[in-house]
Amino acid sequence: MESSQLLIFDLDDTIFETRSIGQHHVASILDTFKASISSCFRTDEVDLIISDLWKYPFDHVSEKYNLDNPIKKQFSNSINGLEYKLELKAFGDFELVRNIETKKILVTTGFKKLQLAKISALKLQDVFEEIYIDEIDSTDRIHKKGIFEQLVNSYEEEQFNYFVIGDNPQSELKAGYELGLTTVQVAKFSQPRSSYATYYIENFRDLVQILGKNNRKFGGN
Repeated sequence: MESSQLLIFDLDDTIFETRSIGQHHVASILDTFKASISSCFRTDEVDLIISDLWKYPFDHVSEKYNLDNPIKKQFSNSINGLEYKLELKAFGDFELVRNIETKKILVTTGFKKLQLAKISALKLQDVFEEIYIDEIDSTDRIHKKGIFEQLVNSYEEEQFNYFVIGDNPQSELKAGYELGLTTVQVAKFSQPRSSYATYYIENFRDLVQILGKNNRKFGGN
């Protein structure tokens, strides 16, 4: 029996460029956050922390710089208290993904309110059959690996070839690799190849070719 393909996508810097949100949307949050950490870090370190916030989930940044609980709580409250009116565009070649006729699932990490605003602005509800948010501030968080495991278990009676598609080596790529799933690293900014990546791509045309080689319905042998 030929297996179908199930694609599990990351969001930030995979489907769209995170920095395209624009600092003006979160200026008040960043100003407050800078003020709260300025007494603990040098100016150059503060700049590095802010830069990392545009690249990585907040839990990764807070662990990397050992931020204390009051600072983390303040940032969480600020993010969840803001009203978002975002105008975002996916990477141009994401249209190729929209047209792939196979089961697609979105799994994204972040604060729920902000992630939902991104999803709505990008109109991704029409692309993905299922959407899951790995909520950073959830008390019963199972992380992306736990979500992936639940997905695999929920479809255990169906024949699926799972592809985890994202940019972050320490998040979705590592989780997918540890579960024995096929991982596709999306390197829109020429990031170095991760040891957790089965495939390494810089555009979604390459993804279509990879899927084609793994499934006859996409034109593979």
